[in-house]
Amino acid sequence: MLRHFFGILAIFPLVALIYSAIHCRWDAAATYATLLVGFIAAEVVVWQGFLIKRQLAFSTYLDLDKEWNSQEMIKARKAVHAPGSTEWDHSRLEGILEFFEKLASMFKLSGELPFIYQSTLGWYAAQYFLFAHEHGQIKYLRDVWQDSLYQDLEELYTFYLDKEVGRSPKAQQDWKNRRLATEDHFWKQERKD
Repeated sequence: MLRHFFGILAIFPLVALIYSAIHCRWDAAATYATLLVGFIAAEVVVWQGFLIKRQLAFSTYLDLDKEWNSQEMIKARKAVHAPGSTEWDHSRLEGILEFFEKLASMFKLSGELPFIYQSTLGWYAAQYFLFAHEHGQIKYLRDVWQDSLYQDLEELYTFYLDKEVGRSPKAQQDWKNRRLATEDHFWKQERKD
């Protein structure tokens, strides 16, 4: 909203400028014209700051995408959990969840830019969080470290779920059940070469 604040604020000096010019009050008109130009300049600066923030977020996202597709991460994804198994490689799971925590923190700091949660990485973050959470792995890691780990990731997951199916608890549970029904297939795909 700050992006539009100075634009809206500029309406006052514009109206005052027109009024002053119509009534031949040139000193007041010059003052209002200066004020109008100042507000327009401030709007441009705020707008440029917004664009720079989006560009930095997108650049960071591209770096995260490269990391997600790196050989090391692919190796971790293949070995974190076997389809149909109750065993988890906690070391690899922590690495993957920490990666998604970085994505979630960026999402939070960037002002919740839609391209982050709508992306493939956003989808993967939701899947990994759901599966790890439903199998007690998030709780297990929080208990091991005696810390409230993955808070930003949990917030991103909640945001993703709200955007995907809305706030209805029934719709959210239906979505979770559909995703959980595909879990074995998900893990098989993660293990593919």
